Amino acid sequence: MTKTVRWAIALLMAATIFRVQTVLFLPTVEMFGGSAPDGWFGPWLSDAILGFLLPVMLFLFWTRSGIRVWGVLVGYNAVGAFDYSQGLITQYVSPMPAEMASPATVYGGIGVFMVFQLIALWLLFHRDVVAHFKT
Repeated sequence: MTKTVRWAIALLMAATIFRVQTVLFLPTVEMFGGSAPDGWFGPWLSDAILGFLLPVMLFLFWTRSGIRVWGVLVGYNAVGAFDYSQGLITQYVSPMPAEMASPATVYGGIGVFMVFQLIALWLLFHRDVVAHFKT
C-alpha cells in the first residue's frame, strides 16, 4: 500500500471523529425533556459509539495487519457509512428543530462525512491495500 493511500484512508477515517460529540446531544431528545425528536436517539447513540471506537480503529490500521484486521476495518467503515445514511433518513422523517441546526447543515454535514466513510471503504478494497493486510 502506498503512503498516499495509507494517509488518505487514515485521514478520511479520522475526519469522522466529530461523531463523538453526539454523546452531548443525547439529553436533548424529547424523551429526556429536550426539543430534538426521539428519532435522533438511535443515530446519535451509534454515532457516539463509533466515534469512541475511532481511535482503536486508527491504531489497528497503523500498527496491525492480517485479514481479520482488514475485515474489522471494512466492517467499521461499512457500519459507519450505514449509520450516516440513517442520519439522513432521520433528518427527512424527524427533522431536527431549526434552533439546533438548519436542514442544509444537517444534510450537508452528514452527507459529506458519509462520502468520506464510503471513500475510505472503497480504498480498503484496493488490491494493494488488501495485499498489505493479507501478509
